[in-house]
Amino acid sequence: MKSPIIRSNGDVIYPKGAVLPKITPKKEVYEGSVKVIEAFNQKSEVNQSDYQQELAPDRPFVETLDAINQDPRLNLAIETYIQMVIGKGLKVTAKNKKTQKAVDEWFDEIGMQEIIEDGLYSYIGTGNLIYEKDPTGAEFVEVPITTMESIVRDDKGRIKYYVQKVNDKEILLKPKEVVHFKLTNVAREPFARGLFHSILTDYTDPRTGIIYDSPLIQMKEVEDNMVEIIKGHADPTVMFYFEDAGEQFIKTQADNLKKMKKGSKIVTDKKFETSIVEASGNSKFEGWIEHLQRDLLEPGSKFPLQFFNAGFTARAASESTDSVLIRKVKRIQERFANQFKRLCLVPYLSKRGLNMDDITVYFETPIKQSETVQEVITAFRDNIIRRSEARRWLISNTNVWVDQDDMEDEPPITSVTPTGQLRDQRSGQFGGPVDGDNMNDGDTVTAKPKEEAYKKKRKK
Repeated sequence: MKSPIIRSNGDVIYPKGAVLPKITPKKEVYEGSVKVIEAFNQKSEVNQSDYQQELAPDRPFVETLDAINQDPRLNLAIETYIQMVIGKGLKVTAKNKKTQKAVDEWFDEIGMQEIIEDGLYSYIGTGNLIYEKDPTGAEFVEVPITTMESIVRDDKGRIKYYVQKVNDKEILLKPKEVVHFKLTNVAREPFARGLFHSILTDYTDPRTGIIYDSPLIQMKEVEDNMVEIIKGHADPTVMFYFEDAGEQFIKTQADNLKKMKKGSKIVTDKKFETSIVEASGNSKFEGWIEHLQRDLLEPGSKFPLQFFNAGFTARAASESTDSVLIRKVKRIQERFANQFKRLCLVPYLSKRGLNMDDITVYFETPIKQSETVQEVITAFRDNIIRRSEARRWLISNTNVWVDQDDMEDEPPITSVTPTGQLRDQRSGQFGGPVDGDNMNDGDTVTAKPKEEAYKKKRKK
């Protein structure tokens, strides 16, 4: 192979058959993996006022919790909600046994059930629950919601940091340092709204700018007026009229009346009459109280207050409201469980390389219905339960003496044949026919008449 000739002036002469030496680039070895992700380019923005300045809750959290703690109706409502939501506790089930064991040990180690139950007070009451977490995602400390002052966001609505004001100083918490549970997310508000938001918030008329007190404050003012009227009229006002009495006599009698004690007697030589002036508080406030509680407080608290403080008729009438309450509780359970899985459980398992397939998070709520003796007897009579099952229930739940040796199942009185013999209309129940067998002792009874009629209809 002939090589090119390079002269001193830099010219290159290529003799016949000359070729340039082949330059082979060194191949770099790449270690790793390549993953192409098409980034989501968000175009929508939030209002300038929502990111150019700190965003505080529309009502200070401390005022909200104080109102809930001090008003018996709201306190009853939130305590009941917490009990219904938590039920038997938050449960996590995983298909992988190693994952299940790790989650169970984690819950027991940090007392997760108590952490969640304590946090539900803020979650339901104010709509917000914030935990500060350690870098490993294993430890959680609840941040007192009353110390959270504001949130700072960018123009896309992403949170830059949380502002906590406590002990005369401000602490900035980054989003990766906390877990924020939100009961609601109306129009991407930085802070959620509590369950009782509507009855704790003042209303501003957009036309006139007049501010109306919240329904709870209005109710408190009415109740305060009731107390003042009762105090003012606790003792009825009595008017005395003395016939043919002079000014000096009336003055003397007035002084004597002031000094009188209960049960004292009046002796006078003048004819007199008395009139009692008495006010009734119910006549003034009964309708207003009913309106405020039925039309404002109950809808605002999402809680049927009359279910606890009314008579039997009112409680029976509130069954539909009670069913609405159950549906509300189930939705709160589902929302919190989904947030817990996404914000707490998945990061915890991911950092430890544990299997996350087929994981379910839910609140285990006892939903068993209590029954009465009459209902059990009716269930036996209607072929819902067996005789032995009914007798076992009576033994366990009542003081009725039942012969435990006599537990044989017998058919209930459901129908009487022309021969006077009892017939069981349910196949295989209480010793009746099995697999469609016929009973032939005098009268023939087919166990599955509907099925045979259906077959005949199909043949036609």
